[in-house]
Amino acid sequence: MLVTLEAQRRNRRQALGVAILVAWGAVLLGWAAPPFWLLLGLCPFSYWWVRRRCLRRLAVMRQPFLPERERILREKVAFFIALDEAGKARFRQLVQIFLDEVRITGIRTEIDETIRVLVAASAVIPIFGFHDWEYHRLREVLIYPDAFDDAYQHTDEASIVGMAGLHHLSGVMILSKSALLAGFSSEPGTHNVGVHEFAHLVEKEAGEYGLPPEVPWMAVRQWMRYVGRELARPSRHGAHINPYAYTNEHEFFAVLAEYFFTSPERLQRRDPALYALLRDLFHQDAGALLSLVPPRRQGINRNAPCPCGSGKKYKHCCLAGGQGSPDR
Repeated sequence: MLVTLEAQRRNRRQALGVAILVAWGAVLLGWAAPPFWLLLGLCPFSYWWVRRRCLRRLAVMRQPFLPERERILREKVAFFIALDEAGKARFRQLVQIFLDEVRITGIRTEIDETIRVLVAASAVIPIFGFHDWEYHRLREVLIYPDAFDDAYQHTDEASIVGMAGLHHLSGVMILSKSALLAGFSSEPGTHNVGVHEFAHLVEKEAGEYGLPPEVPWMAVRQWMRYVGRELARPSRHGAHINPYAYTNEHEFFAVLAEYFFTSPERLQRRDPALYALLRDLFHQDAGALLSLVPPRRQGINRNAPCPCGSGKKYKHCCLAGGQGSPDR
């Protein structure tokens, strides 16, 4: 997704090759019918047509990252917080490109910058370890206020919180707003609907366009054997794995990816071999990374009502009077 020097050179060669082919075609046709010489005018256009996406991404990568987006990432995305400065810079650029190319639409709910950034972060996290990756088919993410049913309606019995590219929704992902926010809350757990659904897309993309070069073929073979063995004995699945994983091989991949990126230390402790396999598949060591996240400071929020009962905000009452330490 990012335009590296290698990708830039490759794109230039492709654009030049297309322009040369157009020129040769114009010359050959021009000898037979002189009006076809006019096709030479298409050479610059064909060059630009091949280059246009690469140039747009370069422009997006150069744009300053909005302070509001930075604040959201630092407050809600532990994965981003744990990265070094070079990693953070790359993460920001991936978020910028995703938000530039994928439309995010609210269905019966408002969409703010927090939702947009969390959707983009969900897309970036599973692919961050890959050198060059594209969500080729994704064009739009629909945000529903809460869970929905098979008819995409909210009912008391609705239980679906995410869906990616099924049936007539090819190129579209649906996410529950409440579930998306819960996945990035400070409460510990193994559920993150955004990461789950984008893991589905990673699997689909890998099946259609091939695996990233970083993924060892031996790891893929081991994964296929592991999935086949586990799905053959669903009644004996590990207690630490969500039973929903055993629905089919696609859900197995998405649920384990979700587990790997949200609670890697727990997964590594409960099943070191499975953890090592997922580490090779995603080309990331989520456990080592997230162990670098500093613990959240506990205390009273500056904007919360003051516990003294004055009715004022804490920052305007006891905190301002020096009876507490600042919560910066």
